[in-house]
Amino acid sequence: MKQMIKEITPQVHSAVAALIAAVDAHVAGHQDAAAAQFRKANCPDAWAWLNDAWIVPRKNIVVLKPEGDSKPVPKAERDPDRNIHKSIKEAVLERDGYRCRYCGLPVVSAEIRKIAHRLYPQEIPWMSSNPAEQHSAFQVTWLQYDHVVPHSHGGRSSVDNVVISCALCNFGKDGFTLRQLDLEDPRLREPIPTSFDGLERLRGSASHFVPVKRATSMDSSRKPEEPTSAGEGSGLTSFFFPGAWVSLGYAYTPPVSGKERWFKLGDLVEAVEISVNGVRGAIVSCPLDMVVRRGIDAEHYRIHCASVV
Repeated sequence: MKQMIKEITPQVHSAVAALIAAVDAHVAGHQDAAAAQFRKANCPDAWAWLNDAWIVPRKNIVVLKPEGDSKPVPKAERDPDRNIHKSIKEAVLERDGYRCRYCGLPVVSAEIRKIAHRLYPQEIPWMSSNPAEQHSAFQVTWLQYDHVVPHSHGGRSSVDNVVISCALCNFGKDGFTLRQLDLEDPRLREPIPTSFDGLERLRGSASHFVPVKRATSMDSSRKPEEPTSAGEGSGLTSFFFPGAWVSLGYAYTPPVSGKERWFKLGDLVEAVEISVNGVRGAIVSCPLDMVVRRGIDAEHYRIHCASVV
């Protein structure tokens, strides 16, 4: 049996190395060098490696109906907690580190990718509705939490059944079983210790830099991403709410004007937890009228380009 759905190519390893180098350069204060490495990390070969495996996961099946395999269970018998609880995610990340338990690729959380995109919007395209307009290195390193025994087969959203996974190994596995994909159970191999921090060091340095528009020679086969943060041509405005947090698809604020507020994340709402000048909170990017309708003084929380990313 295999340890991974698809062997990692040298081009993928090179793209990930460029991504790490880009963040190292940014943290050191070398924005131009960081921009160049982010462009290098957006490798067409890495994009092709991933995108024929996670868009049509049925291609990854080796045996459609293995003898003695588990079967889907009735919905009434499945774990009612399909969404993995925050405490479970924290425990799994503590155990596995920022490393896919299947293939071993380094992984990076979506929050870090969003911070990087806000810092380098041209070098790091990310249109959520179109994989062809997403940065390839951030695609392949996208941190996921995978149910080893599929939820549909009775798998629990527990520390014993959830592992850290990269995008290909999670989305490519889909709802199929290990036997269908001819995969070894990753839980039979001890997690391999890693010093990789998931690029979390970017989070602490983000508030000290302002995004700069740069000329770039992006791959002509991809369109640049539509702006998603406050600025010229953008339909979204960014706000920093001190004390706010992000959980299970929503951004929540402490009481504002005497009432707690929440925003459902989606195509028109993005949010990421971050520290700004030592104050922990969340940046929420959304249409201006969403904030106004909630009775919030928009100008009080609005981010202006000179103050924060």
